Amino acid sequence: MVEDGRLRPEEAATHPQRLLLLRALDGSPATFPDIGLHEVRRGDRYLLCSDGLSEAVPAAELRRVLASAAEPEQAVRDLVALANDAGGADNVSCVVADVIPAGD
Repeated sequence: MVEDGRLRPEEAATHPQRLLLLRALDGSPATFPDIGLHEVRRGDRYLLCSDGLSEAVPAAELRRVLASAAEPEQAVRDLVALANDAGGADNVSCVVADVIPAGD
């Protein structure tokens, strides 16, 4: 956000969205994750990613890859490659998950 000019450097240290991935993965009792509930359907595909991906790759390209990749693993490889090809100015982390019926 500082690089994009949306925050001043002195604001970054206290911004409420700093270290979102670390907050989610930390596991300490003082960590409070952001939670959202969504109704899922068979065939839905979810992307959880860092801003290293979402800032580097336009939303239309994200949608194209998510819709065209046959498997989540291929989507991850393609998305990371796109972010790196775009210059990879930040760390790129992503998970792609497909909704499947229980027992599959």
